[in-house]
Amino acid sequence: MKIRNPFKDYLGRWKDDVTTKEKLVWSIIIVVSSMTFFNIFIFN
Repeated sequence: MKIRNPFKDYLGRWKDDVTTKEKLVWSIIIVVSSMTFFNIFIFN
């Protein structure tokens, strides 16, 4: 899988040619990073 940003614009809308696997991988990355951010900066 080629690593690229599958988002179309600054609002986070998906490009038309993004596969389901790319959507899943990027969604997991976003969720994990946001959970880490909130745990480190908000709840400390």
